[in-house]
Amino acid sequence: MIDDVYQAALAALKQHLDAAGADYQLDEGELIIGEHRLGLSIAFDGYVPQGELTLAPLDIQIHLDGDQGDRFRVGALGVGPDAAAATSDAIAEWHTLAAWPLMSALGAGVEKRRAGETQSVAGWDMFAGRVGIRGQVPPALRGGAPFFQSLVERLRQVVAKWEQPSMLTLRTIYLMVTCSSAATEVQAAVDGMVDPELASLVQGLPWPSSSEPYLYKQLFVFRYQPAQ
Repeated sequence: MIDDVYQAALAALKQHLDAAGADYQLDEGELIIGEHRLGLSIAFDGYVPQGELTLAPLDIQIHLDGDQGDRFRVGALGVGPDAAAATSDAIAEWHTLAAWPLMSALGAGVEKRRAGETQSVAGWDMFAGRVGIRGQVPPALRGGAPFFQSLVERLRQVVAKWEQPSMLTLRTIYLMVTCSSAATEVQAAVDGMVDPELASLVQGLPWPSSSEPYLYKQLFVFRYQPAQ
């Protein structure tokens, strides 16, 4: 079962690279893209029946150049009428949430993404994954809304404190926010490590209200490339 999920995730990466026209090689189940090597690890405890639907809760970690940390680790939840459809749905969510911004940071972007998703933040190029929402989506969280720029300004306060390395470097920020009429709860991580300062900054934003609770999650990949 894990191998089937692994192959589905690997196929999504290969399809992305083909669409981007990027050169790559497959070596022992891992992808070689230019000077970089990408591997995957999957955590999956099995499918969960829910009425007539099947849920596929996946946890997928991308290992870039042998990195065993959690920089590119995210969870995805697929829903479908059967196991195959639920797996496909979870892989699609993971792809746009995490794989897409990482591929773009490595130079394998696909042009059909919205304009303006890559911008400079405190000297780092930022590649924002697609917003993942569970529940009713408030209009203020839709693409292009002013709230997003307010969020980026909070991220800038953290990124501005990072050292500027002497070589190409990728770092990540991952946010997961649960909003209800009662409270807003924020989980925030930098390079896979919980960051209380970032969580406090994000908590202080005027998160859009909704008639129903919702869960927001988004991965941001930051790339620093020293001048030649």
